[in-house]
Amino acid sequence: MAIKSSTFGRVELNGTDAERFLQIMSERKSNPRAVAALKRGREILKRVTEGKSIQFKQDV
Repeated sequence: MAIKSSTFGRVELNGTDAERFLQIMSERKSNPRAVAALKRGREILKRVTEGKSIQFKQDV
């Protein structure tokens, strides 16, 4: 795979690798756990921007 990166974290995909990456991104289904985490994060962000309090539960 042709990946080019630098000290500042830039990554470039070229040619067929870039085409394959775009194909994978459009075809694969989202991870349900990632979708759930994103939903929770957006709810927290909304509460914080509205000035409401939030609570975090600690799993033991």
